[in-house]
Amino acid sequence: MPTTFIALSCIFAMMSFLPSLRVSHWTFRFFDFVRLQVVVIQLLLFVVNFYFMKDWGAYGLYAQLFLGVAMLFQAYIIAPYFPLNLLIARKKQGAHPVTMISTNVLQKNKDYHLLIAMVKKHQPDILLTMESNQRWEDALSVLEQEYSYCYKIPKENRYGMHFYTKLPVKHLKEHYFISEDRPAIHVQLQDQGGRDFSFWGIHPPPPSPTEKPTSAQKDAELMMIAKQIRELETPCLVAGDFNNVCWSRSSRLFSEISTLNDARIKNGFHNTFPATVPIFRFPLDLLFNSKEIAIEAMKVMPSIGSDHFPLFAKFSIQQQQTEEAAPLEKELEHTADEIIKKGEQALDEEGGEEDGD
Repeated sequence: MPTTFIALSCIFAMMSFLPSLRVSHWTFRFFDFVRLQVVVIQLLLFVVNFYFMKDWGAYGLYAQLFLGVAMLFQAYIIAPYFPLNLLIARKKQGAHPVTMISTNVLQKNKDYHLLIAMVKKHQPDILLTMESNQRWEDALSVLEQEYSYCYKIPKENRYGMHFYTKLPVKHLKEHYFISEDRPAIHVQLQDQGGRDFSFWGIHPPPPSPTEKPTSAQKDAELMMIAKQIRELETPCLVAGDFNNVCWSRSSRLFSEISTLNDARIKNGFHNTFPATVPIFRFPLDLLFNSKEIAIEAMKVMPSIGSDHFPLFAKFSIQQQQTEEAAPLEKELEHTADEIIKKGEQALDEEGGEEDGD
């Protein structure tokens, strides 16, 4: 029994540190996604161990110490996402708030009516769908009379994307970064007060045993998008299925290079995936905003039959003028370029079109 608990303590303690290794294979990246679940198990082990460790000797003490350090490290990683703003901060109220729903609909999902009813009820100014194919496009056509602008990229590879908005659109560009199979969109919009802002919708590929074996392509796409955003002269919002948790190294690099804020910091975890397995949920559909944009509300919406929950946000443009970003530090630029290079190499090694998550 002591040997079993010591082994379990060491194994679960190691899970805290595996994502910190610069290894992109999904077997290492997986433990970034389940940090919340792992820390709960670690805490239970830590408490239970006290009842048995009197007769364990030095090895038991070392295992318990290792487990304690691992939990402190986990706390350091996830603590910034606890909803402190609900207790200590009052949200800024903009004169012309904008609402958005971003959702991965799950291509094979046929519960179109659930999303349609949600949109009709909440009337978001922006609707972004991912994994939407021709069937989804046809089903959502009933919404087009309510939206002055629609942009459609139906695909059957689970990387389709559709964009609907009631706001004035000045420009939209469809991007393909690492692969021609996976689109991203960049839209120049105006709020109802005439203030310009940029909106990005993205859906990079996930690392998993059934899809991409590494996170290299995903990380590369995020770095390429971040570098483009850094050069923008308007306030910016990025939403989508990142196939990435907000506390991962690549998410933090994305934030640093793009100069955008992670909207979840101090605002809660808002776990969106997987909808079908509550105990394993984590934040996969992310939201980043420039400092000129205030996030006034953010919440996970009810199920639409997908494996993701939709993400709702209400935000406002606090000021139109943006500060020019300082030149990217050479070390940071080198890091981003190396990640991009590895992503391009991975495309050749891992193949292009595959199912997305």
